[in-house]
Amino acid sequence: MRRDEQVACLYSGRVITSNVERTASGHRVLRSVYEGDITVEDARKFVDQVKPGAPYDHHGHLVLGRMLEVSTEVRRILGSQKPVDPANPLPVALVVPSALLRMVVSLVMRASENPNTDFFKDEASALAWLDGAMATYEKKRA
Repeated sequence: MRRDEQVACLYSGRVITSNVERTASGHRVLRSVYEGDITVEDARKFVDQVKPGAPYDHHGHLVLGRMLEVSTEVRRILGSQKPVDPANPLPVALVVPSALLRMVVSLVMRASENPNTDFFKDEASALAWLDGAMATYEKKRA
């Protein structure tokens, strides 16, 4: 994966990094690494950056982390982002080590009505899936 840019100051100190990177085929992906609790402010800032018309619209999402807590309000905010085109939602790959947290995040993703989401145990598998999923997404967009 090739890094294009560091996303500066998107989040509070709990979200360690966000970078725009490219898959092996050159598709843009917003790679976000979370540590600790996700706050309501973190969730709102993330949504503001990825919603339609925002700087990272049409970027695939690679989410990695060891989130400790995801509150009901955070789940509501993240789950409120419905796909603009339900027939062609943006691909989202989640690398989450904890089975319990995967269950919680799964509920958020179900609420967002994005069927183009998958869970992975490692980043390499997530990136391989994103590469193919972004190719399909871009093809349908054209």
